[in-house]
Amino acid sequence: MEGRKLKKRRTWIIAVLMMSVLTACGSEGGTSQKEPIEQEVKNDLQEDQEQITADEAGAEDNGAGETGAEENGGGETDSGQIDLNNEEGSLIYVRHEVAKDYNGADAVRIYFTYTNKSEETKTVQSTFYPQVFQNGVECEMTFRDFMETNEAEENVSKELMKDASLEVAFMYVLQDVTNPVLLKVSDHSLENIWDGIYQEQELALQ
Repeated sequence: MEGRKLKKRRTWIIAVLMMSVLTACGSEGGTSQKEPIEQEVKNDLQEDQEQITADEAGAEDNGAGETGAEENGGGETDSGQIDLNNEEGSLIYVRHEVAKDYNGADAVRIYFTYTNKSEETKTVQSTFYPQVFQNGVECEMTFRDFMETNEAEENVSKELMKDASLEVAFMYVLQDVTNPVLLKVSDHSLENIWDGIYQEQELALQ
């Protein structure tokens, strides 16, 4: 993307410079000099435009390949299981259950196995961002009743050293307990956070 921007900027600069040269030649009345220069401008601009077009076409082909790779590797899955991996860690779906949150509202609790593969100590949320949607609307994250003990939920805030694994759990408020929810986990590792890599999985509540 940056390369294409630079080439387009170069083309624009060339055009401006050549227009200045042509203007100068025209003011001097040098028609014999103006024609070869004008042809040279057209040739240069045409070559640059052809190169830009070729680069953009190649980028689109590569982009399509990357999208396909993500989909084939679980980039977008409606029926598969969440199993997201990167250089910093991995997050694997384990199970889910319907429960009540601290406010007595219906909620879904989703369990994962989180592994830290980074040299630095990390929590699960420093590398992965899980979301839940029901009826097309994002569900708010919530917490268990404070009288209830759930170690997996408590593990969400714990930092892990390299190669350590823990079961973690996230809880989300439901609109109803009938319709399924869509679980989406985004890769927020430093290498992939801007690439829009994620996986999806539909979860039945009944």
